[in-house]
Parts: sequence; structure tokens; C-alpha cells
Amino acid sequence: MTRRRFYVPRDSIRNGVAALPPTEAHHLRDVLRVKAGDMVEIFDDSGTGYTGEVELHGSEVFVQKLESIPSLEFPFRLILAAALIKSAKFEWMLQKATELGVDRIIPLKTRLSEIRITDEKIEDRKERWQRIVREAAKQCKRPAAPRLEKPLDFSALLAAEEISQCTKILFHEKAAEPWQPKGSLSDRIILCIGPEGGWEQSEIEQAGKAGYQICGLGPWTLRAETAAIAAISIVQHQIQLLRSQEQEARSQRPTS
Repeated sequence: MTRRRFYVPRDSIRNGVAALPPTEAHHLRDVLRVKAGDMVEIFDDSGTGYTGEVELHGSEVFVQKLESIPSLEFPFRLILAAALIKSAKFEWMLQKATELGVDRIIPLKTRLSEIRITDEKIEDRKERWQRIVREAAKQCKRPAAPRLEKPLDFSALLAAEEISQCTKILFHEKAAEPWQPKGSLSDRIILCIGPEGGWEQSEIEQAGKAGYQICGLGPWTLRAETAAIAAISIVQHQIQLLRSQEQEARSQRPTS
């Protein structure tokens, strides 16, 4: 039987015992009817997963006798920088990107995006997004949910020093060439996806000057949320294929 999984903040795990937050405790105890002594899995903010035994104390739920479980994350880090789109579509994209192993998500403010979130609403919206990615991580057995940023202007992303060492790709519906790995790849790869209205030409030019490869996703015009998932899948496939070819080449080298 598959073990149930629950999220626990890292600072709630001490001395081999994890204290579940109230929402997770309620779900374990009152919805799933997990009993004391049952074995469950938990994961924290750092990417560490554990198995442990449930202990109930009134309304509080603890998981004790923790044993770490190995991480299954990719050996490279994918960053998805995606333009803000309509709420339901953006949330679907967050969920699916989490399931596909994205390490970090940066919502983008672009020139042709019709979606604007006021400063007063950003924290509430981010809290909701965080719940979505945590639930998706829990469901697909990832050891950690993606790191989720506040919405960022596209120009600020292009100027960000921390992104400068990444392999950088911008997907554009009018670009003819699909993405292919070229030269040495960073262990961090950032994928930029535009809004429903597409990229403004000046944004594409600025991205090119900032070192982004401008690539297409095939002959069809995709919705923004579909484009994001297609881009993630294509890049993962290409990198895994490249790694397999490198391993095969090494295995065929004559030994001295």
C-alpha cells in the first residue's frame, strides 16, 4: 500500500520528530483517518524526505522515528520564468510544472500580458500558489516543492546577476529552430515563456543581447500554459538524451 505524504516545515522537525502543521494534521487525522502507529512519508522545505510513525496527541499530530529517504530530483535545475496569465490557467501550469520537476518558478510581468496583480494582492496570491505547488509535490512524491518567487519585471530578470551563469532559453512562437543543446550546459537552465499576447519584439531583442537562445516549439501556436509544459518536457528530453549519448560514448572507449 502506498504511504500517505505530508508537508512539514523544516523548523518543525527536531530531534527525529516532526510536528505537522494544523492543515496537514487535520487532513491526516480527520480526512484520511490515519491511525497512531501507521507509517507515513513527510517532506520539508529543503528537499529532504522521511518515513516515520504517526503519533497522536489530542489535536496535534507528530511523526516520530524519522528515517531519510533518497532524493529522486534531476541532476540539473530547471527554472521556469513564465508570464502571468489568467488565474486558473496559471495555477494549472504551476501544478504541472511541479509534477515535471521544475526547481524554481518566477512569474513574469511582460509588456503584452493582460494580467496585473496589485501589490496589495501579491502576498495572498503567492500563498495560494505555494499551496498548489506543495500539494502537487506531495501528490507526485517529490522531496520538495519548487521555490516560488514574487512576480518580476522581465527587464529585471534579464539584468539579474544570479541568472547570468544559467543556460538561458526564451521560447517564441515565431522562432523557426527548436532547442538543441549547444556547447557546455550549466547545471541550471532557465526557460522563459511569454503571455497569451506573445513577446514584444523589443523583449526578444533584449533577451538575445542578454545571452538567451531564441527557440521555437514547433509549427503550431500553443497557449501559454501548454507552451510552458512543452518547453519543460523538450528540454528534459534533450538533456537526458545528451547524457545517455555521453555515457554510451564513455562506455565504448577502449580501456588501457
